[in-house]
Amino acid sequence: MKLDNKGFTVIELILSFTLVMFLTLGMFALVNNYRAREEKESVKKELLAYQNTLTQDIYNDTLERKVKSMNYCKDNNGQVINQCINIDFLDGTSKELQIKNREIETEEDGTTFSYSTFNIIYGGVAYENPEPKFATIVNDYILTMTTVDNNLEKGVIYKIKIRIKYQDIDDEFVVEVITTGRE
Repeated sequence: MKLDNKGFTVIELILSFTLVMFLTLGMFALVNNYRAREEKESVKKELLAYQNTLTQDIYNDTLERKVKSMNYCKDNNGQVINQCINIDFLDGTSKELQIKNREIETEEDGTTFSYSTFNIIYGGVAYENPEPKFATIVNDYILTMTTVDNNLEKGVIYKIKIRIKYQDIDDEFVVEVITTGRE
């Protein structure tokens, strides 16, 4: 009498399940890696929009109103205020561009965390940082100008530059406006 063994052996089943498990783990790692890259790209898009909006708002004001002068802000005692610029326009108006540090507290799983971040405020409007936990202002900030001695027909070239560095993102985001001014 001949036996017909058409089934799987235990070893064949174990090998099949092991192979499927390794393929599943590999696909999971691949999908997880893809998801992390997509999240990073999404954050980059938000940050570029933030950078472009702020740069465009400052640039539009300097183009439309024409800059008379830019100087660092001073307090009542005449001391320079860190990370603050006063922009005077030819139409008699002025706006301040400043960076304000602030503390934020969040709660996750019953534990309270606090971290320091910043807001860029231009003309009284706060531009909320889209990723505040991971951002720092690079301290070589903010205003450079030519002198009248360089004789640009009695004009001055002003350059505002704010560099923002984000943790886990290799790119640096720069708010930069170059304009001329006339006293």
